[in-house]
Amino acid sequence: LANLHQDMTGAKQSMGNRVQHLIFAPQSRTSYLVAMFESIGTFLIQTNNAYLAAGRMGGMPHPFSRALYSSMGTRENYNAAFVPYFDSSDHMCFVEGAIGVPAVALINWPDDFIHSSDDDLDNIDPTQLRRNNFLIAAMAYVLMHAEDDKAPLFATETFAQGNRRLAKDLTVAMQLMQPAPTGNANAAWKDASLLIEQGILRERRAVQSARVFAKDNRNAQQWLETFIAKLGDKEKELRADLNAHYTLQYHSAPQTLKLSPEELAASKKVPMNAAPLETYFKQRGEVKFSSKLHGLMRDEVYYFVDGKRSYYDIFKAVRAEALVAGSWYYGEVKLEDVVGLLDAAVEKGALVVKQ
Repeated sequence: LANLHQDMTGAKQSMGNRVQHLIFAPQSRTSYLVAMFESIGTFLIQTNNAYLAAGRMGGMPHPFSRALYSSMGTRENYNAAFVPYFDSSDHMCFVEGAIGVPAVALINWPDDFIHSSDDDLDNIDPTQLRRNNFLIAAMAYVLMHAEDDKAPLFATETFAQGNRRLAKDLTVAMQLMQPAPTGNANAAWKDASLLIEQGILRERRAVQSARVFAKDNRNAQQWLETFIAKLGDKEKELRADLNAHYTLQYHSAPQTLKLSPEELAASKKVPMNAAPLETYFKQRGEVKFSSKLHGLMRDEVYYFVDGKRSYYDIFKAVRAEALVAGSWYYGEVKLEDVVGLLDAAVEKGALVVKQ
């Protein structure tokens, strides 16, 4: 059903300027779990940090409005932030495309003492450990009681938070055209368009993931179907916004998008994982391909392989993910790198191209 992962979550944050990272799933695995994670995590951040307005309400623990402390721990704030996906911990085996289990994770960073003899009990703050345990335990509690009557709640939270993610997609898409950084309006328009396209596809997958709770409950199914239909309306709205922005920026309507010869060739190749899993992972480990493609985006290329998406579909999904996070975080995703990696995996027998 889900993987809730903790790593280094008892770290005393005042030692080495640590930040509690709340790690989202990769966009290949965005789901109801991300919505629950963000909802409960945001509550924890807001109620265990000091805010002037909240501190003046009276009758509440000072300086935090819903403080979680441990009797043997510090009274420090909860210095936490949600971050786009990274692995380097045990949740990575769950989000694998061939496995497909929704997963979120917690980790403290930076940590100058990790994997050393200095990583001892004096690094631990029971207060931070309690807060992180509350976050994971609250999520586990909700999942434990998640019968089909809870599907509307998961659908609502996922859809609502998805609209915020889509707003971020639109923001980045508009930034790409102010003006086109390469001086090529068509290239900027192609990137901006794929951000909207892939954002809608991501949010449809996320809402669909709540079907695991709905089962045969017709009312619950209706909630999901309604929100999925609303995403179709949202796509039209976002594309209209993007068109208006392009027209204002370049004083003309955008041209119809055309695939380059390389994109057209990539659109005709559909990869699927080799079977069984043992063969797939063994052969994938032997793939040799040199490029500047970020390691996490390299993984995402594999995660998006499903026997339905083409090379070009996978490229668009991974490029959109990197564009939204920013090149400072995931680098740049180029078509030749995605095609080269997939071809190398086919050559090693980790993937098979469907005819």
